[in-house]
Amino acid sequence: MESLRRPELFIGVIVLAALVFFADLIIPTEATITVLYVAPVLLTLFQPERKIIIFIAAGCTFLTLISFLLSSGNETRIVNLVISIIGIWIAVYFIIKFKVQAYDESKNKERLKALFEFATEGMIIAGSKGEIVMINPMAEKQFGYQKGELEGKKIELLIPARMAERHVKHREDYVKDPYPRPMGKGRLLYGRRKDDSEFPVEISLSNFATGKESYVIAFIIDISERRNSEELLSKEKELAQMYLDIAPVIFLVLEKDQTVSLINQNGCNILGFPEEDIVEKNWFDDFVSGNEKESSRELFIKLMDGKIDVSSPFDYAIVTASGEKRLITWKNALISDDNGIPVAMLCSGEDITARKQQEELIDRANGELKRYSDEILGMNADLEKRVQIRTEELGELIHKLEQMNSDLAVEIKERKQAESLLQKNREDLRLALDKEKELSELKSRFVTMASHEFRTPLSTILSSVSLISKYNEPGQDEKRFKHIERIKSAVYNLTSILNDFLSLGKLEEGKVVSSPTTFDITSFSNDLIGELKEVTKIGQTINYTHNGSGTTVFLDKNLTRNICINLLSNAIKYSEEATQIRFHTSIENDTLMMEVTDQGIGIPESEQQYIFDRFFRANNASNIQGTGLGLNIVKKYVELMNGEVLFRSRPGNGTTFSVTLPLHIPVL
Repeated sequence: MESLRRPELFIGVIVLAALVFFADLIIPTEATITVLYVAPVLLTLFQPERKIIIFIAAGCTFLTLISFLLSSGNETRIVNLVISIIGIWIAVYFIIKFKVQAYDESKNKERLKALFEFATEGMIIAGSKGEIVMINPMAEKQFGYQKGELEGKKIELLIPARMAERHVKHREDYVKDPYPRPMGKGRLLYGRRKDDSEFPVEISLSNFATGKESYVIAFIIDISERRNSEELLSKEKELAQMYLDIAPVIFLVLEKDQTVSLINQNGCNILGFPEEDIVEKNWFDDFVSGNEKESSRELFIKLMDGKIDVSSPFDYAIVTASGEKRLITWKNALISDDNGIPVAMLCSGEDITARKQQEELIDRANGELKRYSDEILGMNADLEKRVQIRTEELGELIHKLEQMNSDLAVEIKERKQAESLLQKNREDLRLALDKEKELSELKSRFVTMASHEFRTPLSTILSSVSLISKYNEPGQDEKRFKHIERIKSAVYNLTSILNDFLSLGKLEEGKVVSSPTTFDITSFSNDLIGELKEVTKIGQTINYTHNGSGTTVFLDKNLTRNICINLLSNAIKYSEEATQIRFHTSIENDTLMMEVTDQGIGIPESEQQYIFDRFFRANNASNIQGTGLGLNIVKKYVELMNGEVLFRSRPGNGTTFSVTLPLHIPVL
């Protein structure tokens, strides 16, 4: 275009217009020479300025009018004049319009070229067969090529080798049905540099056609930095989530509209719901205990409005997926926007259900301990009173004997009779003294045993209660449960000791009688085992079996229960952890046989003859808590029901106790 802006072109236009003017004057009138004025006007198409076009058109119009005036003006000349002038200005109109359009196209091409050359995204234009037609500098830089090095090459050159063959099929499918879309949606794409290294990319495709040829435009973004940032952010999020998930508390973010926007894994575990069933739900409507919904909601609103100190902890119950209520103590912190306006609340909740239950258990244990202490004091006072009565009776007896001896001294004649009577009285006195000694020994052994056997569990309870009060931090539940189990074991031991003494006292006074009733022995045994599971050692199991002609018995249920509890308790006490205790019952020929077998320490053979004696304890059981009364009481209960108790034992190999009871016991 620059070469056409020379002065020679302008002069040529003037000369051409002049030649047309002179030709119009020389050639006969009928000729239509004036129409040729359009030619110099058309030559102005190559001049950029609009005023030159107007100047030339006006000049040609002027020459046309002069030619008409200088010639004879017939109708033909008039028609030629009008046609020529119209043609000149029509040409001017189309030339100006063409130049405006050409100028706009030129500017658009310059803009498109600038956009293509200076775009911050890689751009590649490829033909329908995959050859690269154009590539912008950013794409060449992304793939590590020099300018023009990729033009004419196949687009698969920029695809990793493992994907190139598959890409050809995708490219051909796209050419058949082209439309703007992202490439590889949902998949991670990679580009291949000149040095065969790979980098992650995002690619968008579009298409256009010129004539019969169609092209595909690929917009390429190198997302290496973004991927690194996303991976780093993902790792940071995973780390933060891990910290939240391993925390032994519930972490919860409540939005101002009371919906849950975040909850940690421990919170999901406690509630029993997956995270997707909790997030975006209304916390107070869906997860707070019914009778506390409104009060906890009002508390939340006041905290968000700043009407309550947010640092104060609060307690309310939540409801789990199984319908269980869990008491939680909450600590809260406000989350504010850039203007300091609260928009959400971070809540940290600790499950204190077990702690509350433990406190209640300790209170009940203290109450039971006080009751047992009162009973012990009452028994001691009763024993003192009985000793005093026996002493007074002995004094009266001695006084009578002395009076009788005085009378006998006077009645010398009846010496033989007196000596016989005196001998009898002495025998009675000896028996009374022996009984008194036995009673005194019983009192002495009771006091000695009570001071030892009661002191140990009481000390255990006192120390465990003291230690439990110190284990209030999260993660110390195991220690608290350990000491609670010690308290339960100590209370059970105290109960066992008191039951032994109460049973012995009633037996001595003749207050225990057999009162048989009808009951099912298997249900009775299963219920009994369920109660005793609370006092079994770690890993101990009680296996119960029954055979025979039926399960219904006619026995004193309380006496039978006490016999079984004593035998099973001994089996638990004298067996190690993780051992089996076998409890078997059978009914044959109107007789019930009960058998308890343990894997305990056994009874030394030299001491087996004393096993049913009162207060007797074998040497190998000296370190195990007990009174030595249980088997003595068992034997008396069995005899009350006209039964028999036997045992067999080997030291270190366990013991088996067998009790045989007739099923039809006469009521005494």
